[in-house]
Amino acid sequence: MKKILVIGLISSFFSAGAFAAACTATATTSSSTPIAAGATTGGTAATEQCVCDGGTAVKSTVNGGKGTTATAPIFLQTGFDVQCSANTIVSYNEVSSTGFAVSSGSKKGNQSFKGSSAGGGVAKHLDCAASGCVATDVTAANVQAATDSSS
Repeated sequence: MKKILVIGLISSFFSAGAFAAACTATATTSSSTPIAAGATTGGTAATEQCVCDGGTAVKSTVNGGKGTTATAPIFLQTGFDVQCSANTIVSYNEVSSTGFAVSSGSKKGNQSFKGSSAGGGVAKHLDCAASGCVATDVTAANVQAATDSSS
């Protein structure tokens, strides 16, 4: 159930535009190298983790990548790979063993999105500036989603 929720939430963010907090658009990587800013980390409770940093399209890994069993699971039990689209910012937060939050935004979009394990839905968080969403917009959405997941 958790795996389905996580995949569904992240998939919804990509179709919505993506998001992230703790992310910057300065990370560079090739398709075989995970992006910086926490994309390969996991097992850190109540900490926003960057999956897509708003730069170029890249394949990123979460918790060690596809099929990797988490050695210190919080919410995610296994790792998985994510294909990040260019200009998307995406992040997640393993709030607790029962709480998970995701958020996204597009550098060319005008809305940020949030979702959590509390009901499993993804919804608009707030409007971004006319110039597009930035990392702080995604972080704000992630903070709210983390609060929602704890409710």
